Amino acid sequence: MATTHDIADKVRKLLDKAEDAAVTEEEAKTYSAKAAALVAKFNLDAAILRHKEGKRPEPIRLLEFEVSGQGWHGKARAALVYRVAEAYGAEVCTLGNKMNGAPRWVLIMAPAATLKALELLLPSILLQAETAGTEAARKHMAERKGMFDTAANANIERRSFFRSYLPGYGNGVAEKIAASRQEMAEKVKGKPGELVLVTDAERTRAAFEKRFPDLKTTAADKHNEAGAIAGRRDGRTADTGQAKVSGKGNAALNGK
Repeated sequence: MATTHDIADKVRKLLDKAEDAAVTEEEAKTYSAKAAALVAKFNLDAAILRHKEGKRPEPIRLLEFEVSGQGWHGKARAALVYRVAEAYGAEVCTLGNKMNGAPRWVLIMAPAATLKALELLLPSILLQAETAGTEAARKHMAERKGMFDTAANANIERRSFFRSYLPGYGNGVAEKIAASRQEMAEKVKGKPGELVLVTDAERTRAAFEKRFPDLKTTAADKHNEAGAIAGRRDGRTADTGQAKVSGKGNAALNGK
């Protein structure tokens, strides 16, 4: 069986290729998909091996993933991260998720191996989403040239499109990841791997509820339908609503 170092090295090389400006968009998406699938399979194989050997399962841990608020697009970026992490089987909430230019944190709870995978994948997926979103927004505005009475209104449309594109991209990537995880679940049905998946999900949920017992919901942000559709379309070929808030301070949790 490959080692953690071997897999991390392979995944990093695939993501480097995905981020290379010289490759086509479709090639980048293919590399990202291979990286996500490789990590997911390795993590499950390792968990099954531990189970067979009678070892304790991996500990459930918390990752505080910082998200930039640059351009006042932080909530959109956080929504993308939330959706991808959740699709990987993690329990997620966000802290300090206000509409401003400050950084905020997506709090991700999952088995340690899953968090390591997300630490590798999320920065790359964010980079690809921002690159694709910038280009999609440019095309969107070019198609609507002359439709706005002022430059300010045109800028509002562009920003709205981009802010909706990022969560849409996250939804598309999440669908791909969820489908891949479902395929794995079907393959291990009736085998030790099925118990591992169920147990990890239950342990993660219990740890999350213990750590964050007072989560609430807030109204969803307005979104640009064209941006959301374009982002989801592009996200579904990449890879690999409501919001909840914590009762402590200004913690905000992008919803499911």
